[in-house]
Amino acid sequence: MLPEFDRLLNLYERGGISRRALLEGVALLALGSAVSGQTRPSAAGEPLVRARTLNHVTLVAADVAKSKAFYERLTGLAIRDEGKDFCEFRLEGSFLGIYAREAGEAAGFNHFCLGIDGYDAKRLVGQLKQAIPEADATLEYDSQVYVRDPDGVKVQFADVNYKR
Repeated sequence: MLPEFDRLLNLYERGGISRRALLEGVALLALGSAVSGQTRPSAAGEPLVRARTLNHVTLVAADVAKSKAFYERLTGLAIRDEGKDFCEFRLEGSFLGIYAREAGEAAGFNHFCLGIDGYDAKRLVGQLKQAIPEADATLEYDSQVYVRDPDGVKVQFADVNYKR
């Protein structure tokens, strides 16, 4: 976990991510440790999913070309895929996606995605709706499951191999 923490801290110190993104990343690292058994199990019982990877982080940009140039210069990351309205940078085992904002949408952090084994979108959205109704679980495009945490942060779930 220390190399991932160092990577996040270095990004923050160089201005590559905001304080909020740093805190969210640290929380995800802690979540990953808890899920993999490196810390005590939750008093709430078994989790609904066993998150195994941080699949990706999605940012929304006012100008994709400018953001692409910034992150290329800042990080030196290789491009995984790109088009007119998006750019995805390859990370070890994950990616950073930058997408054009839609009308009325604010630029900035959009969501993060956790990779899970045995992913079944329809089954998962049903389980989430029943177990945590306040998370407002939704199924989009018949394969993408999203929830909102108590502060409104958008979380996506996908198979661990999504866009690998």
